[in-house]
Amino acid sequence: VDDVVDAFPVHGACGMWGLLAVGFFGDPEAGGNGVFYSGNQLGTQVFAVFIIILWTSFFCTLVLLPLKLGGLLRLSDSFQDAGADVMEHSPSKAYKDNRHGTEAQ
Repeated sequence: VDDVVDAFPVHGACGMWGLLAVGFFGDPEAGGNGVFYSGNQLGTQVFAVFIIILWTSFFCTLVLLPLKLGGLLRLSDSFQDAGADVMEHSPSKAYKDNRHGTEAQ
């Protein structure tokens, strides 16, 4: 998967760490039951991570597999060769584009 905006490290990995951290550091005074406070919440948090991974995988497959099979997920080779910025946006208004000899104003 081409993750140009680092969505997985930011939302996936950090989200998983946030869930697991509650299992470790959940303070009973704040409603937690973490391992470092002799609690047993870590198992629940690990289970939650597992369920979220299953849920996300199921719905991503449900949406993305038909798009892939229909050839709708990738840009054409010519589109990619020219660049999405050139094809979809106005590079002459945004930055210098040496291929077309235009310059931002």
